[in-house]
Amino acid sequence: MLKVFDLVSSFPLVSRHTLDLPWRLSAPVINEGHDGSFWIDTNGRVVGFAAWQYYWAALDFFILPGPTKQEVEAEIFAWAEGRMRECDVERGYPLPYWVEFRDDDAERLQLVKAHGFVLEDNDSYTLFQHALDDLAPVPELSEGFVLRPLMGEQEVADYAELHRLAFESASMTSEWRARSLCTPQYRSDLDLVICAPDGLLAAFCVGWYDPGRHVAQIEPIGVHPRFRRHGLARTLLLTMLHRFKLYGATSAFIEPFSANMPIHRASEAVGFQRVHTIHRLGKWVNQPV
Repeated sequence: MLKVFDLVSSFPLVSRHTLDLPWRLSAPVINEGHDGSFWIDTNGRVVGFAAWQYYWAALDFFILPGPTKQEVEAEIFAWAEGRMRECDVERGYPLPYWVEFRDDDAERLQLVKAHGFVLEDNDSYTLFQHALDDLAPVPELSEGFVLRPLMGEQEVADYAELHRLAFESASMTSEWRARSLCTPQYRSDLDLVICAPDGLLAAFCVGWYDPGRHVAQIEPIGVHPRFRRHGLARTLLLTMLHRFKLYGATSAFIEPFSANMPIHRASEAVGFQRVHTIHRLGKWVNQPV
């Protein structure tokens, strides 16, 4: 897996998930061993990697430029289509499958269209960026709220429950969260939670830092429905930005769903600027009856 991370870290930031891939690869389904594959050249170097991301209904892929590029590209999309057909059979009915691309990545757009991903999707992400040279001070929390790092594995079950409530989704599990703590890119002081006065976890924010590029990403961030409108997201965002800066980061970004207006507002309130939109294109490998 370290060789896969080395491959991914060589890609420009216009590529998808160059920083937060460890979070995505910690998901339970992909660790069952069927939804990821990698390709190596004759020298043992990883030249391609692909992962069908069940929880995002998206295909992540990375193809190293060079003499093997066209061959690996063909094999990745053949593997992906085969896996998608298997998923349709396992599920009992077909669904469309998606790939992501940034609005300024014409090469990736052309590539995925050439492989049949032409179905437009209403879902998108907004990329916000923040230069770290002039940060606002971190606002104080309301009385009784406490910001601190997650307490490791002993708190992953509480985290998972909070995550499910914040995103109104059943996807997050203790297993997923525990596995993320073991990734080589994980830093415990960039894994923050806020506790409510009654001791309940009220909000969370996880950061990922690339020291080679001095760039950081926030993924994910969420607030318990009971504790929204307390400024918790803004406090977490600014705390994380200050920690990124201490590590040596010069910029940071966040990519919330375009429909997640509370996080949009919180991000803009602390100085993030809208920079890009992340679109999705899909395809059916089995047409619905």
